[in-house]
Amino acid sequence: MQNNARKHKILEEQGDRIFALDIGTRTVVGIVGERNSDSEEFVLTEYVVEPHNKRAMIDGQIEDIKQVSKIVSKVKTALEEITGIKLTKVSIAAAGRALRTHKTRLDFDISEREYITADMVKSMEIETIQKAQKELDEQLKEKTVFYCVGYSVLHYQLDGYKMLNLEAHKGDSAAIELIATFLPSIVVDGLYSVMSMNGLEVAGMTLEPIAAMNVIVPPEIRAINIALVDIGAGTSDIAVSRDGSVVAYAMATTAGDEITEEIIKTFFVDFSTAEEMKINSTSGKKDFEYRDIFGITQKVTTKDFNEKIDAAVENLANAVCEHIQTANKASPAAVFLVGGGSLIGGLNKKVATKLGLDENRVAIGNHNTLRSVDTRGREVGAEFVTPVGIALTAILNRGYDFSVITLNDEKIRVFDTKKLSIFELLTLAGYKTTDIMGRSGRSLNFALNGKRRIIKGGSFTPAEVRVNGKTASLNTFVTQGDRVEFSPAVSGENAKITLSEACGYSELFNSADFDDSDSPDNNIVIRVNGELKSADYEICSFDRIEIAFEDEPNEQNASENENDETQTAEVYTDAKEEEYGKITITLNGGELTLEPTPDRSPHMFLELLNHADFDPDNPIKGYTLLLNDKEVSFSDPIKNGDVAVITMEQEKIPEEITMPEEVTEREEIPEQEKIAVNE
Repeated sequence: MQNNARKHKILEEQGDRIFALDIGTRTVVGIVGERNSDSEEFVLTEYVVEPHNKRAMIDGQIEDIKQVSKIVSKVKTALEEITGIKLTKVSIAAAGRALRTHKTRLDFDISEREYITADMVKSMEIETIQKAQKELDEQLKEKTVFYCVGYSVLHYQLDGYKMLNLEAHKGDSAAIELIATFLPSIVVDGLYSVMSMNGLEVAGMTLEPIAAMNVIVPPEIRAINIALVDIGAGTSDIAVSRDGSVVAYAMATTAGDEITEEIIKTFFVDFSTAEEMKINSTSGKKDFEYRDIFGITQKVTTKDFNEKIDAAVENLANAVCEHIQTANKASPAAVFLVGGGSLIGGLNKKVATKLGLDENRVAIGNHNTLRSVDTRGREVGAEFVTPVGIALTAILNRGYDFSVITLNDEKIRVFDTKKLSIFELLTLAGYKTTDIMGRSGRSLNFALNGKRRIIKGGSFTPAEVRVNGKTASLNTFVTQGDRVEFSPAVSGENAKITLSEACGYSELFNSADFDDSDSPDNNIVIRVNGELKSADYEICSFDRIEIAFEDEPNEQNASENENDETQTAEVYTDAKEEEYGKITITLNGGELTLEPTPDRSPHMFLELLNHADFDPDNPIKGYTLLLNDKEVSFSDPIKNGDVAVITMEQEKIPEEITMPEEVTEREEIPEQEKIAVNE
């Protein structure tokens, strides 16, 4: 630690200096350095390692945010005191717990471009990542939000040829194929919460095996089939290179903790003592002392210690090799082991044996294997590979930024594409399309005494959007720090009406062709699709409604009515059977038989809609009705032997959106001159 005078020294601005944190299950490693402008190397200036004093991390994921924040604060404060720099920006990495990967390809038309710029390549990569994100969401069908935390370009193509780099080239078409890695929002949000508590802005984020790859297996040697394994306390994260690219990622939950637990059970020690014994076993000492849970000081040789934990080391080697072979589809040509867990005695030899490799093909990463890094003579071990890789990834600008945007007082974290619209933000926040766009209520179509009617659905109230206090549209772009206020759209109500309400319009009765002889002794009889319905029946789309007056039966003419009904029945079933009975027609090339209507009334063209091939939930943009090669209306009668054709053009509407139906040239029910109905 520094003296008090140093503590009170005014700190310099961070500037271009790089601060990287590796938040592991057992320790937090912080490093500070800078970029060598000539060689683009990362120059390591200082580092601090602080162990967790409580179990705040499980399998590389933050469980206790406040506790982890305290340890990060210690690391940050110590580095500030040592370097005299006020640390405000940090680069971080996430472990592979709950890791998801997805490979995809996207093609681009670049025929109108002069030359491909670096910004164009970055933009195309982002579009490809967004495609991977969409495909992964559709594949997983989970409510959990996944963030992209890293990607590797498998290859570029220009006019069908594979390229190492697209920048400065010109052509007609380009393509990018990449593999993107995703983690659940809970993992990413936990890391960002810890940084926020310490007043740190995240300058970039990546995945731990990607960071290690960048510093151990740079692009120039990725033609070799190499597996890199970052063995921490909670997870063993794996990345595989082949044919010039990183082609696969994997993660095993078997790691250094399994060794620690075996030490606890075998030697009767607490967790911290077990961790210390594990470190001592790799120090080169022939023997070392420890104190067990009974307070007795014990002594053990390194050889005896390694023999007793051999089974646990065997299990770790099995898990690592199994995941390597699954990801690579075979044993690789070489393996690099990094991370604190890689130092366990005999692990590298076991991995080599299980993969069928020479022992010298399985190496433990250290300062001798770091590339593009100047450690200033420090002999940093395998546990520093990942934090140094995080810093180098920041220099290479391969980390990810996330913009934090406030939406209705809630912070939303989104991948910084530089072009995020309000619509995209609301979709990421979980709003449905109907909340964002709104929809009019569905219209109601029916036929009344052979005449087509339509009642429009209610109109919707559009959404209201304000960005930083100013009115905005759904196409407005937002960026880091913006405050968005959003009031969802209110969809219109679907049209609905009862028979009582529909028949309360005098105009309807004018069309029923009644004469002045109708008297109060007559009853209004309403049939819907041939069936008697009460006045409170709610009309459905495509209902066929018939309104008629019928004489009130009484005792004096009951027998006469019975005779009349018999005579009438004879007339309908005999003289007009062909016109009003069962008929067979041809509809759109297929034979269709229609049963007699309940009241023996003529069949109407409207009935054929129930047999036409169309979706009633989607609006009709236009239609053509032909009867015996002539255009007709829905109310025209049809008879036996007729040939009918119905063609319809429909607009397919997504499930979340319902557009108002077309009402052009359709007669609407007037909203005046209502008359009472005898219910």
